[in-house]
Amino acid sequence: MQETPVTPVVQAASQGLARVFFAAGYELFLVGGAIRDTLLGRDFRELDFGTSAPPGEILRLIEPLAVAGPHTVGERFGTIGFRTEDFEVEVTTYRSEEVYRAGSRKPDVTFGKTIGDDLGRRDFTVNAIAWDPIRCELIDPHGGVADIRAGIIRAVGEPATRFREDPLRLLRAARFAARLGFAIDGMTWEAMRAEAPSLSWITRERVRDEYERILVAAYALRGLTLLRDAGLLQYSVPRLGELARMRDHGPSHPLSLWDHVMRVIDGVPRRPAVRWAALLHDIAKPKTRTTEADGRVRFFHHEEAGAAMAREILLGLRYPQRFVDDVTLLVSTHMNLHAYTDEWSDGAVRRLMLRLGDHYDDAVSLARADAIGHSPFGHSYNAPKFDALEERVRLLDQNTVSALRSPLSGDDLMQHFGRPPGPWIKRIKDALLDKVVDGLLRVDDRGAAWRLAEDTYERELERAETQGVSHG
Repeated sequence: MQETPVTPVVQAASQGLARVFFAAGYELFLVGGAIRDTLLGRDFRELDFGTSAPPGEILRLIEPLAVAGPHTVGERFGTIGFRTEDFEVEVTTYRSEEVYRAGSRKPDVTFGKTIGDDLGRRDFTVNAIAWDPIRCELIDPHGGVADIRAGIIRAVGEPATRFREDPLRLLRAARFAARLGFAIDGMTWEAMRAEAPSLSWITRERVRDEYERILVAAYALRGLTLLRDAGLLQYSVPRLGELARMRDHGPSHPLSLWDHVMRVIDGVPRRPAVRWAALLHDIAKPKTRTTEADGRVRFFHHEEAGAAMAREILLGLRYPQRFVDDVTLLVSTHMNLHAYTDEWSDGAVRRLMLRLGDHYDDAVSLARADAIGHSPFGHSYNAPKFDALEERVRLLDQNTVSALRSPLSGDDLMQHFGRPPGPWIKRIKDALLDKVVDGLLRVDDRGAAWRLAEDTYERELERAETQGVSHG
């Protein structure tokens, strides 16, 4: 671990900025993450500074230094940001108090007068360290350097007070443990468990952001297990409590559902969508569990029920619809890949490729990790199956398959049949695309396509007459 709290590049950038503020009669200190990550030998691209200057003065002083114009979204809360050639920089007026009200994403801020005030209101000791660029002195009133060296997340001051100021810090403790691989200090841990109910009034967006950071962290399993053991799941994302309900998968799979899911998460890339899919892929197993007469445990259609639960969870966390669709696609299809055999036709493989589209790689990663996650030996006998599927996909070529389409458009069909838009168009186009996918119809063979379209249209009319519904 380095004794110098900053690198030469950071030192030069910090000293240059500090001299500008010092000349104007203000203090400026490098604070928080840059010092922590330097001591840990980690890379970073962000610098945070605390200053005695009020927000308006910060803006005036940094404007000539910014590569692009300063961003002032946080000005009300004392923060002005800008970008240099090397770093994203934020400068914040000292704070002595920062309290989040129920249901709010924005804090009520009281500005402080000294760097001591500012460090004393921070969340954890590893983030409550400052460096004076003018005097080249480290300021560490709460023992943050020692905690970094010991690998401990410890609240600044009285832990319960810190968590009551902002209950999201309960999730942040797990997030820093997940990112750094640190343990939680005993008193901080007890306060986390005691204050867990206060998470219930934190806005969904703030909860979402912390969960995502935990999921993609290097030690994600540690962070998630801390959430479970501290009782934070039930007050942040209650449906995740389902993962702790099932102690085994039956006689042939003795792992608990939680342990299985953790192994799957560990086996997929550290990308948000596939990590969420790994977390939620078996969320419906407890509700779909049945036991057959011979003792075999089954989970019929758990992937479909799980996709519905995943959608509910992610929409509740205010994720964008497209992200929700991406995750639920992976959850709903993960058993399709397990079902693959070399008897599948090329058309069946193409259908899977079309359904997954750009998510094919993540889907295969999820299926492979799911298979390994059931194995007590850390490897899966299904690996050759997935190898064979990937070879089929390579030979069929994703670009070629993604270009497959119905030879006739919706406009073609409406003009030809003289009918307005309606579900009938999709049914005809799907029928045509099925023939294309199976290799029975060329995309450029409009003559054959029209014959098939006429036959399908006649069947649509017969279906409508039989069911007594309007065709359209």
